Amino acid sequence: MVNSRTLRAAQQYMTRELLSYEAELFDLLYHDIGDFATQNASKIVNQDRKISIYGVRGVGKTTAMQGVLLRALSTSKDRKIIPVTITVKGAKAASNIKELEDAFYRSVISGILEVAEFKKKESKLKKGTQKYAPWIGRKITEASSLVFPPLAYASDIAEKGIKWLVTRLKQTDIETILTSTTIDTRNVADILINRLEETETSLIFVIDELDKVNSDTVLSDFFDGNQSWFQGKRGILSLTYTFGESIKETVASSVRRLSTIEKYPGVTTQKDAEKIIHSRAFLGISQIQENEKNVIKTTQEILPPETIKTILNVSVPNTYLMLERTYEAIQRAIELNSKTVKPEHVYEEETEIQHPTLLEYQVLTLLSKGRTTPTDAAERLDKKPPSITRVLKGMMNKNWVTRVGSGKRAYYSLTARGDAAKKRHETTK
Repeated sequence: MVNSRTLRAAQQYMTRELLSYEAELFDLLYHDIGDFATQNASKIVNQDRKISIYGVRGVGKTTAMQGVLLRALSTSKDRKIIPVTITVKGAKAASNIKELEDAFYRSVISGILEVAEFKKKESKLKKGTQKYAPWIGRKITEASSLVFPPLAYASDIAEKGIKWLVTRLKQTDIETILTSTTIDTRNVADILINRLEETETSLIFVIDELDKVNSDTVLSDFFDGNQSWFQGKRGILSLTYTFGESIKETVASSVRRLSTIEKYPGVTTQKDAEKIIHSRAFLGISQIQENEKNVIKTTQEILPPETIKTILNVSVPNTYLMLERTYEAIQRAIELNSKTVKPEHVYEEETEIQHPTLLEYQVLTLLSKGRTTPTDAAERLDKKPPSITRVLKGMMNKNWVTRVGSGKRAYYSLTARGDAAKKRHETTK
């Protein structure tokens, strides 16, 4: 019987982030949209390709890249692969190319260190399956059996490489190297990578957060100045929407010298939405119901196709927003004592469904072509800067735009909700 307890269970994993293929639930909750990971893992591993993907924030680029690593590991067979996730910490604070390069190459070393430390986490990951329902634990174990052996091998190779590096640089440990302010981070990263490649392994790099740098000039200069490093690597790079369709030509030309650029679509079909939402609800409900068939039936009952269609329509293509909307819709169903989540539970509060003014629409249209500063927006729209600043502040409160930086270096970008507001204005003309 469906009750509030069942609905709360369905909520439990709805908004859980999937940041790493190592997470015990990644294989269960991850859905390969459009066979993106399957197709690109083969290109990257077997054809030595480099790919840059772009899309709005929350569309699922980070998860998709982790899916590529998962696919590469699970199908590696006799090929030795070292998957390296480079999350560029400090990119947002970098004000010049030197600072950005230092942040990037430190993150390269940290990414290899993460691989080296996998063996320390392996037993903990395996023990984690015990807290789930038996059939869930079995599914996790089956998925892990494909990934753990090649990853354990990669971890062993990376660990030996890290120890060799520490000895080579005559340091006490790797943390001393990572926190040093005097080392040449690019040189150290290259020394370590060359050592790993001597073991006849294939390093695959997944690069994230690099595009958070506040200056287009700094970013394009970084790509131009580090082409030789990227050209010798295989992997995938994530870029935000403003560096995609509305990418500035200087950055676009720089990135295209390094890799192909393609748009990551996100969730655009009901089939994809159902698989993602149902898998999360199923996992939660399985914690309170013993029969697997009943869990499947209950999941489909409380989240019927018409509801998921509504969720998709107001969220496409933003995966993050889709899951947040699902969570909120379940909460409304609980508050209204409903046994199922209905389409009317999905719609936002009336205060959120607002139509932009003419000036707001003009600014949103401008931002749809790329991020900009208030001064540039005022100049291009032939408006006074104070009025543009007020409009941008108001739209930030509505979550229609987002800002990075501050003062004269503040850049505004369009959000998924801002794009939806823009479209609402266009449909009412």
